[in-house]
Amino acid sequence: MMRKYILLLWLAMGASMGCWAAQNVMPDTLLFVFKLHGQTRKYQMAFHEKQDTLYLNWKILRNLRWQSGSYITTPAGREQGSSLCFLQPEDGVNRLLVPEETAYVLSRKAYKELKQQGMFQFNKTTYVLKDKESKALGFPLLHCVDQNEGGEMWILDNEGLPIVWRMQNNPLNINWQVEHPSAVYTELK
Repeated sequence: MMRKYILLLWLAMGASMGCWAAQNVMPDTLLFVFKLHGQTRKYQMAFHEKQDTLYLNWKILRNLRWQSGSYITTPAGREQGSSLCFLQPEDGVNRLLVPEETAYVLSRKAYKELKQQGMFQFNKTTYVLKDKESKALGFPLLHCVDQNEGGEMWILDNEGLPIVWRMQNNPLNINWQVEHPSAVYTELK
């Protein structure tokens, strides 16, 4: 009888640890929902790292066919990048970003500044940490605000991949939000 309780206890602990671990695992593909001038576009995006180069492979179903391409962030961009690339994806284009740019993530330098100083500079704009109230994938989202123009970013508090999870009130009017990963599979149906 005691063995049965011990076994059940071990199973319960294992299940709860598995749930905790699963909350902090990045899915392979995320669904980015963009809004620009009243239009909505949904891109499936997958981040892959190879030799400290970050590949962001994207695809979208348009006109009954898949379009795809990528953004390639160099090791210099991953380390010291100080601006986000806002160039629209082009079908079949694998865009190598200049060393100062990243695509939808902060550089290590900017992330470190945000964590240590509560602010960082990107695109010649200073963003100040406002709160950490939201969460995504089991990680806090660092809500940052541009004090001059009111742009807002929610950044995944993940040192390995600090994704700009949400952009709102962007002066360029390019706003987005990452939907729950399960939405990727709903989009395919």
